[in-house]
Amino acid sequence: MIDSVTLFNIGLGFYILSALFYVIYAFTRKDFIGKIASTLAWIGVIIQGAGFIVRGFHKAQVNEVTSLLELYKYAPFTNMYESLMLFGWMVVLIYLFFERKYKNKMFGMFVIPFAILAESSTSILGFSGEVQPLIPALQSNWLLFHVITCFIGYAGAAVAAGIAFAYFLKREDTTKLDWFIMWFTLAFGAFWAFLSIYRLSAWFFCLILAIAFASVVTAILWLIKKLGLPKYFPSVEQLENIMYYSIAVGFVFLTIGIITGAVWAKYAWGGYWSWDPKETWSLITWLIYAAYLHVKYIKGWAGKKLAYFSLLGFISVIFTYYGVNLLLPGLHSYA
Repeated sequence: MIDSVTLFNIGLGFYILSALFYVIYAFTRKDFIGKIASTLAWIGVIIQGAGFIVRGFHKAQVNEVTSLLELYKYAPFTNMYESLMLFGWMVVLIYLFFERKYKNKMFGMFVIPFAILAESSTSILGFSGEVQPLIPALQSNWLLFHVITCFIGYAGAAVAAGIAFAYFLKREDTTKLDWFIMWFTLAFGAFWAFLSIYRLSAWFFCLILAIAFASVVTAILWLIKKLGLPKYFPSVEQLENIMYYSIAVGFVFLTIGIITGAVWAKYAWGGYWSWDPKETWSLITWLIYAAYLHVKYIKGWAGKKLAYFSLLGFISVIFTYYGVNLLLPGLHSYA
């Protein structure tokens, strides 16, 4: 029987092909190329969905689960490998929903790469795909609900960040500050990913690599704008709406994730809130997106300021996921 790691890798391969066709579509504007890109992404989602099911049953076997009613307690989202796979899968799924809703495929080349980078980093960072017994703290009815809701929130943040990049390219008045913020977001994410490989002892080397990576990607984005491709993007207003809906969906699910996590913590550790680093940074991320919704609807903000908020929130998500695990170990160290 085919194992879950193989299914995840096959799905990742389809995402890579999909991203390639999204780029080709951006340059050719041929409908059949766009259909191929979307189809490849959907195939990847289906294959990886099957991978989660296979892994769930395998995890149940490893943990000697005998009742089908107990399977949900052993959902395959309990370590860095599994959670990165879940993150990538959610990003693609949410993107495909918005693609279908707005009937525009031009921003696929901005969003799908987030999923590819997350999932491919499982190999680059050396995270084991081996199914292991679940530690007692994770053997809970709350596991599935807490993890799924949090990662839908994170995926919504990633989609919104990808849309923010497309938004800055679409605008006619893109400034040096806008380019710097895009570059910094890329450099920040790359730095923490590289640091996870080489650890703190090689922080300067990781910084150089991150700067190089961000500079190359920013140069590619500049070329895309120079070639006039953003004229095929959805309108500025549509991009703002997609960014808002991505954040709104993410915010709702992140809220549910924090609440379910607090209830779970009460049963597992005796208190609803312990100011664990992961809890604290999840709250900071939540506050950033709450501020986004506040200034949009109460203060009437629009335009670039909201795109800045979107990228600031995603930077907080990156640190919550990578930085906290590396620098601030706590009760969530296994995640």
